[in-house]
Amino acid sequence: MKYWAGTTIYDAQRAFNGYTLWSALSTMQTGAEEPGQWEGKTFLMDMTGRVVHSWKLPYPTMYACLLPDGHLLAGLRTTRGGEGRPGVREFAMGGTMGMLMELDWEGHVLFRHEDPAMHHDFKKLANGNYAYLAWEALAPEKAARVLGGRRGTDRSIMWCDVIREITPGGSIVREWHAQDHLDVEEHIIGPLYARVEWTHMNDLWECENGDFLCSSRFLDCVFRIDRNTGDIIWRWGAASSLDRESGRLDLAVTPSTLGGPHDAHIIPAGLPGAGHMLCYDNGMYSYISRAVEVDVQTGEVVWQSTDVGFQHGRVPFSCFISSARRLPNGNTLCCEGCNGRFYEVTPDRDVVWEYWKPEADPSATPWTVFRAFRYAKDYCPQFAALPPAEGSAH
Repeated sequence: MKYWAGTTIYDAQRAFNGYTLWSALSTMQTGAEEPGQWEGKTFLMDMTGRVVHSWKLPYPTMYACLLPDGHLLAGLRTTRGGEGRPGVREFAMGGTMGMLMELDWEGHVLFRHEDPAMHHDFKKLANGNYAYLAWEALAPEKAARVLGGRRGTDRSIMWCDVIREITPGGSIVREWHAQDHLDVEEHIIGPLYARVEWTHMNDLWECENGDFLCSSRFLDCVFRIDRNTGDIIWRWGAASSLDRESGRLDLAVTPSTLGGPHDAHIIPAGLPGAGHMLCYDNGMYSYISRAVEVDVQTGEVVWQSTDVGFQHGRVPFSCFISSARRLPNGNTLCCEGCNGRFYEVTPDRDVVWEYWKPEADPSATPWTVFRAFRYAKDYCPQFAALPPAEGSAH
């Protein structure tokens, strides 16, 4: 099935001309049991939407990113694993992966690691190791004390998050367990979410000093984890709080709170806004999604894309997944993941490039894309052999 799509807006003078990477995300099933049963697809395209390079992967792809050497790092979705595996069958949860793979430009597998508990996000770290998010069962006595969430949605197990760091040989060298560092009276599940998970972390970012920055959809917040102590040293956006005198749970929906955020990270050095936190706020309580940039020193919102979309007669809203990344020219690339829409927006909130996923996958949510990335024309050596990023018409 196809519809009006592809690149629908392109201001070549104001857009950041580069190559955009994205992967088709099928949610019809959480993955495949055997390689080739349900292949993954990742595309690199120019500004006009023409695919200039692509990869086929042996399993459905959660998302993939390019490394500076032209290698593709991909999180793959499998159903492999026995009874009780988190994320599939009786413990089905969004974001299931199970396999991490690094491939070269031609698609040859250079690294593969399988962990049935792996979900949502991963990184190749500065030290050459890999880190990823994984699920573990929460101790029953602690699960009973977790506050918030929808009544009547408890299961036999409540899951929580682990950050696992492994060597290129697959050996575990470090783990961070959320249940050892979160306070049940501060980290409260939002009222829209089922009590199947406490945290539901969906991104993992390595800061320059080795700290991790993560967002938690179920806790509606972004937090920073000290690399040495594991303590949470900064938190922003939590919408739910406990009135300790009355025992009542309160919900605040303000510009300084989040609703199911994704893709939290620190804007890297050399980019406009460097050092600020940028994330995609899905807007689960306001029903308007936004990219939001926060000064981590003051906690103040310094920019948001709230008005994006109104000029085209629509309100941007993606109730799950999605991403927002700062570009070298100061624009921000957003992936409205639920709808398969990518758009580049200026600091003044003008949309200067827009792309709609042109083909549906056989899925309950057929247009979904977890994240999208824009890479500069000289990002990796392999780009030199590609057609111009602007496309043949420019």
